[in-house]
Amino acid sequence: MGFTTDFVGHIDIEPHLNAGEIAYLEAFRQMRHFDRGGSPYDVPGNPLAPDRDGVPLGRYNATGPGKPELYCHWAVCGSGCCLSFSGDEKFYAPQAWLRYLVNHLLKPGATAAKASHPQLEEFTFDHRLDGMIVGCRRDTRELYALVVTNNRITRRELRAGDPMYGAEPPLAYQLAIDRDRTERTRRRRDAPAAGGNVVDLGTRRAPT
Repeated sequence: MGFTTDFVGHIDIEPHLNAGEIAYLEAFRQMRHFDRGGSPYDVPGNPLAPDRDGVPLGRYNATGPGKPELYCHWAVCGSGCCLSFSGDEKFYAPQAWLRYLVNHLLKPGATAAKASHPQLEEFTFDHRLDGMIVGCRRDTRELYALVVTNNRITRRELRAGDPMYGAEPPLAYQLAIDRDRTERTRRRRDAPAAGGNVVDLGTRRAPT
């Protein structure tokens, strides 16, 4: 069944991300991070496409090497000044994904800076992240904070969880979030295949 966590807050990014970094990170968020082979920094031209031709089911469901889980739900804002939760449900590795983004793609000396990947040509690898995200697990109502200070990420428990809450009905704010999420999913499903939600990075794809 899994569980859902609701997140509020944001992480500031200085200097702000440029247009190329924003486009890549948005596509990175939308794609499924299964074991595709090749470079871990490859992003498909259409990140929303299943992209499963000839891929066995076991491999399609296996997380790519070094990736925390199949989806990264941290989203950058349109101006590139901050990072926040995308609003998608069942985000199980928020701290690990934050650490991945910072260590691999954003901070000075990031791992990808040495990769010479063609899709990362516009990355500056000079960013500092600071801020706080607070999460509340619905199954236990544990309340915790992810605190980022100069690219260092720590987790602080604010209120201990209790499994008994898993049998309780949803809270009012949770019902409101779920209604909005259902509507967004419906709009995405009904949108044209080449709609505005697709970030086309086809021209920056790594050579095969």
